[in-house]
Amino acid sequence: MKKYSLLVIVIVIVMVIIAGWVFKIVFISQSNGNLTKNFVVKAGSGVNQISHDLKKAGLIDSSSVFETYLWLKKSEGKILAGEHTLSPAWSIRKLVNALTSGSALENEAVIKIIEGWDLYDLADYFEKNNIVSKDDFYKLVGQPGQHDNKNLLNWAKDYKFLEEKPAGVSLEGYLFPDTYRVYKNAKIEDVIKKTLDNFGQKIDAKVMSDINAQNKSLYDILTLASIIEKEAKTAADKKTVAGVYYNRLEIGMALQADPTVNYVTGKTTDRPSLDDLKVDSLYNTYQYPGLPPGPICNPGLDSILAAVYPEKNDYFYFINTPDGKLIFAKDLDEHRRNREKYFINN
Repeated sequence: MKKYSLLVIVIVIVMVIIAGWVFKIVFISQSNGNLTKNFVVKAGSGVNQISHDLKKAGLIDSSSVFETYLWLKKSEGKILAGEHTLSPAWSIRKLVNALTSGSALENEAVIKIIEGWDLYDLADYFEKNNIVSKDDFYKLVGQPGQHDNKNLLNWAKDYKFLEEKPAGVSLEGYLFPDTYRVYKNAKIEDVIKKTLDNFGQKIDAKVMSDINAQNKSLYDILTLASIIEKEAKTAADKKTVAGVYYNRLEIGMALQADPTVNYVTGKTTDRPSLDDLKVDSLYNTYQYPGLPPGPICNPGLDSILAAVYPEKNDYFYFINTPDGKLIFAKDLDEHRRNREKYFINN
């Protein structure tokens, strides 16, 4: 009987010690709370993986206690992906509050790249948002419109789709438009990698196979897609415009695309002036037949797919009406009538 009583006492003492230890690590923070670590929760990570990573980082002593506390608080699905600033001195309760309270979002920035932005637009955007200066940005991606950029990073070693891009040419056309979440202290190289990663995911093996089957290069597809991006708004119109341009290319007719002139002059006018149309540049598709030397902006997916899968039609001309509607014509006479009808004089 005495042995039984002694065993009970020992068990009670052990349970009290364990309970005290659990209470301490769950609810009581240590005094040296000034020590902090940056901890990243990857999107899609489960509780087991997060607790394992926290313990490995020295931020918690017990994965089991952490997971149990999450379960009791019904917070298993509330941990936010992103970078968190945590302390190994914190209690489990304080640590969980930090992981679920939105502090990760405070360490992140949103970067929104708009479809049709060129490198000039991106450089302005990044500089205004204190991400990188224009000069430093151009050192990484190349000067737009130039084909002799020196000392560019060899992005092609990590991205196979860049291998056919001519050497010395900028990344114009490849920085995929989208909304990106990055850490506030992220380097511009990391932002560029995100856009290229996204490009590689969107332009998948099937699309690349179809491009190759047409005996076209991705670079030429992007070049045409960048013009389509500037000319048309809807996915349907983009496919029709693509058909127009392919019809012109097939017979050696100049594309006469106004956006290519604007790329040279730096203007954003809907209709370049007569003087602008005379500018001597390979990007001026009024002066030089065929595609320009490279993309004139970073096109969205609809424009790229339109260049890969164009509408087959008999159109050779189109106008953009003041209200944004595209009117197509099969010959010059029909085109002239459309211009007169919609009061387009130049």
